[in-house]
Amino acid sequence: MINGIIKLFYSEIVKTKMKSMPNKQYSIRDEYKEMSNIAMKVDSIFMISIKAILTLFLIVMSLRINLIFGIGTILILGTYILYKIYIENQFKNHVKNSVGNLKNNIEQGTQYIVTDKIKQKINALISLLLIGIFSNFNYIIIGCFILVFMFTIKDIYSNINK
Repeated sequence: MINGIIKLFYSEIVKTKMKSMPNKQYSIRDEYKEMSNIAMKVDSIFMISIKAILTLFLIVMSLRINLIFGIGTILILGTYILYKIYIENQFKNHVKNSVGNLKNNIEQGTQYIVTDKIKQKINALISLLLIGIFSNFNYIIIGCFILVFMFTIKDIYSNINK
């Protein structure tokens, strides 16, 4: 219980610190960028070479079986490559559009979810609940506090869904 309260206060402190941070993008050091770029290039070259070797092996084997089968295999692989490039471009465009929409939704949605009134309700209910538990209140009164706390959480959840 105390860990939850500490976590609540800690999250409020982190939120206020994050709001005061600048909105500009942070950059990674150049030497780390170069290392990650080199690793990505090596991985991509390795994967491309494996795909090329497998493709050439498949084409050679299909041409040895039958000439028409080999030509059909080449045509199927060519259309597959073109289709893959087309789908990749579509996916990149969709991701670019979705990221913009997601940023707008996050900026608009966070303004209305947790208001100051709800924060005050939660803080008051947690305080009353802790006082009730530590001072050996009647269990019925503590149960009522828990019930009110649950309705407050339900109110927050209904605001999130809207």
